[in-house]
Amino acid sequence: MDSNIEIFHKAIRDYLQRILQSSRFRGSQKQSDFLSFIVNETLEGRASELKGYTIAIAVYGRKEGFDPQVDPIVRVEAGRLRRALEHYYLTDGKDDPVQIDIPKGGYTPTFREIKPQTDEIKSIPGKSDDYGLYNTPSIAVIPLINQSGDPEQDYFVDGLTEELTNELSRYQDFQVIASLSGMRFKGKAINLQKIGGDLGIRFLLSGSARSSPKSVKVGMQLLDTATAEQIWTKSYKRKKTATDLIDLQEDITHSVVGIIADQYGLITRKLSKESRKRAPEQVMAYDAILRFYYYELRLTVDAFKKALSALKKAIQLEPEYGLAWAMLGHMHADNYALGFCEIENSLEKALVYANKGVSLSPENQFANDALCVIYFQQGNKEAFLKQTQKTVELNPNSPYFVGVAGWHTALFGEWEHGLALLKKGMQLNPYHPTWFYIVTSMDCYRREDYESAFAEALKINYPELFWDPLMRAAALGQMGKQPQAEMALKELLKLVPDFKDRGRELIGRYVKVDSIRDKIFKGLKKAGLNKLK
Repeated sequence: MDSNIEIFHKAIRDYLQRILQSSRFRGSQKQSDFLSFIVNETLEGRASELKGYTIAIAVYGRKEGFDPQVDPIVRVEAGRLRRALEHYYLTDGKDDPVQIDIPKGGYTPTFREIKPQTDEIKSIPGKSDDYGLYNTPSIAVIPLINQSGDPEQDYFVDGLTEELTNELSRYQDFQVIASLSGMRFKGKAINLQKIGGDLGIRFLLSGSARSSPKSVKVGMQLLDTATAEQIWTKSYKRKKTATDLIDLQEDITHSVVGIIADQYGLITRKLSKESRKRAPEQVMAYDAILRFYYYELRLTVDAFKKALSALKKAIQLEPEYGLAWAMLGHMHADNYALGFCEIENSLEKALVYANKGVSLSPENQFANDALCVIYFQQGNKEAFLKQTQKTVELNPNSPYFVGVAGWHTALFGEWEHGLALLKKGMQLNPYHPTWFYIVTSMDCYRREDYESAFAEALKINYPELFWDPLMRAAALGQMGKQPQAEMALKELLKLVPDFKDRGRELIGRYVKVDSIRDKIFKGLKKAGLNKLK
């Protein structure tokens, strides 16, 4: 072999080891194995043998006879690996003179030398223009501090740290650093920006626990390493008995993780707001995901159009990105139900996109939920209930997906089961979407408790979503409060000018029980729907 080639190959292997030692790759053994395998095979002259079949067997332990068309694990993991490398070269590896890429359409890596830029301007960690380096939700759990003064209680705080890390790992959008990586910071003063840089993460979850024979008190806080600010803090105090210590640990874990990591959790809310600051040409694949979350928070025409455009770009950048395909499906289903803009065959396209998302990411809870939404809009109750059960089972403690499963189930007429799921989701994350209250309001309304229905409708608080004034107007109409009912009706007609003609159709896209639809329209008529011009 030419000596220059040998030197270059050695440099590639050296920089491969540097990548594998970075915080992002230390937290994912399979991602490290995937990258090591394809790089070493290429350097050994076996690049032509790098197929999905061989990688699945060598890296992911699939057996001979494996069909990559049925199980797309290599395509999905390759997309994640590309995003991990993109993140690495934006952070730890930004000064590496050798860069490893994996071009789309195959698994053979390429290697290129990067010439240093003499006029490079270094950004200051923690400034707003540094956010782009950590625009994906990355987090580490710093070992909790035992404040009881009894070393014998270390087992409880270390166990809670491990439980929090494991539960966060169930949220597939999140890059979660292994608990051993955070263990070296145990008991040390926290320098947020240094830890964020060392671990390559944006957020830290830290806390303390004090245990006594009768009770346990746990304090948790979520910290942003980019801005050095505390985002959230909460204290938990629980009675303690030897028999329910595990239940107590799980109870606290589910509450903490639900609040910070849910689709409507604190981290997603923060990142989605930041994503709006980037110009469209700067949008990367994950930015599109954040723009979808921002649309879900707002449910406005403008947010819908921007998220739709970003997701279309995302699947061009990352054709194997299952979550982006599923979100496209979800948005087309929303458009069918809420009428944000003119899209031909919106529901049919929704099903195609969502199925593509599930085929690429079969274990992704959002992708599976997108199919639930579409079956719901189709009115296919049997398929909906079957798919909903599958979706919830993927993570029974995910507040949003449990809650939204209950929300739709109730609207299909399964009120007892639906409300139980909805209330569980709302309890797990108090920052749940306020449109969840549409169903709690409707539950009171169907039982003719109109005052409670109106009180619940006031919590919806989505001024640009027609269901907000609709539920208020119907309840006020039934209560005989004419002036207030007419004001709510005017808000409704401003949002949907042709509601008199399309109202039954629009309501029917969500309310699947005829008697409830009729009762809602009766309330709107009492409010003066037919009299208003």
